[in-house]
Amino acid sequence: MEAPKYPIHHHRKHRPSGNTCALSLSLSKNPRYRAAANAGEMAGALARPRNASDDRINELPEVLLSDILSRLGTAEAARTVVLSTRLRDAWLASPLRLDDLELPVPARGKVPSIEPWTARADVVTRALDSHPGPVALFRLSRTSFRGRVPAAEAWFRQLAAKRAREVSLCFSPEWCHDALADPLLGCPTLRVLALGKCHLSDAGASAAAAAALTELTLSETCISEAALQSVLSGCPALRSLVLKHVHGLQRIRVSSCRSLILLGVWHYKQLDEITVEDAPCLERLLGNMRLNAAITVTGAPKLTAFGYAVVSIPHLFHGERAPQGVNKGLRAPIHSVKILAINVKFSSKKDMEKVMSLLESFPCLETLHFQSSDYRSGADKDYTTVSDYIQKRYPIRCVARYLKSIILECEQHNPGMLEFACFLLARAHVLQFMRIQSEMCDVPKWVTEQQNLLSQSNMASLEAEVVFEGMKQRKDFTIEGVNALADPFDGGINILGH
Repeated sequence: MEAPKYPIHHHRKHRPSGNTCALSLSLSKNPRYRAAANAGEMAGALARPRNASDDRINELPEVLLSDILSRLGTAEAARTVVLSTRLRDAWLASPLRLDDLELPVPARGKVPSIEPWTARADVVTRALDSHPGPVALFRLSRTSFRGRVPAAEAWFRQLAAKRAREVSLCFSPEWCHDALADPLLGCPTLRVLALGKCHLSDAGASAAAAAALTELTLSETCISEAALQSVLSGCPALRSLVLKHVHGLQRIRVSSCRSLILLGVWHYKQLDEITVEDAPCLERLLGNMRLNAAITVTGAPKLTAFGYAVVSIPHLFHGERAPQGVNKGLRAPIHSVKILAINVKFSSKKDMEKVMSLLESFPCLETLHFQSSDYRSGADKDYTTVSDYIQKRYPIRCVARYLKSIILECEQHNPGMLEFACFLLARAHVLQFMRIQSEMCDVPKWVTEQQNLLSQSNMASLEAEVVFEGMKQRKDFTIEGVNALADPFDGGINILGH
């Protein structure tokens, strides 16, 4: 027989004037409550008749109070702990969860001489100072100290001392620009670390001892090649490593990371080399890897997804030099890769020649993704046609023998991409599916014209199905998001533009 539900009454003397708090619990459905009741901890509290003056919160067992607080957001927990001393004690005994998206901030001008970012940072400081730890979650995405680097570094020291488990600085908060984050690398309880616009020194990296760390993301963070190697050596349990626009690296070398499953590399500065060695569990190498860098992958037998390989040299950022030796690319074929994503300018003959060479480096491909980098419809002066490929290229092994799925994506009408689709249809003997995504798919006349064009391509596979779809809005890249997909490039996640 299910136990009745008991409402919790708040005594007025524990409620600050002007504040109200509605707290409703279905105790009979809480497994910790049932365990406590069976053990006799709740028997006395529930047996007595309820009076208006009873303080039901203070009669709850400590384990249940901690469970209640662990289920509340940062702001809700802060408002709740002021109701009683026991609730505050339970909060201090529970792991701290601090997410600044849940912090209330006074509107600009409501509090004289206090800006919203300063008020939010002060709240975070008080929370860290008042809680003994451990820290289950410390996530900042809108907090700014406006250059007060010493305060940010003090936070990092506190987080390490208070046994933090997850520290995430999203969207590169400017308050910690170049703040030294070394203390976090020595935190043995840390499992997830995401740093934005911080600095990791060689000395701090050499002392890295984050044995429990499984996810590491460095975004616009300064780190040397030697420091990166030290960090990887000091984090033996690392399963996901994301390097996004990291400063200080001309070569990225990932060696002997025997637990690593996901490696992400995004860069806009010139990078000479990407090397992966002895990574027996690595399954995915994602990012925007330009082929002007020498890419070497050895000792990664489980690597099945690779991309985006950026064939075209994109728009250069201010102060960036055009790379010399533009076609280094892959140093050796990768036979294990089944899914490949390529970003290319279809209207460029030179770039399409690189694509043909690139495909030969993945002899066992089953799925191909193409994203167009053409910024306008039409053809460049060096535009090539499908006939050029047929005349110049022998059959490509992966296309002829193994290719089963092709996804091509462009925003506007792109004759180069459509002619390349015809070329693939004429060569892919086991092809089952081709999808063409474009904003033009909303125009029925355009779709009909392209269907007629593709029907003239003498399709090598009688089972191939060609579909046209509109563009999908992409979601932000997250490690959890791509890990949940069998094909990381086919879930609407913005990998190329992360």
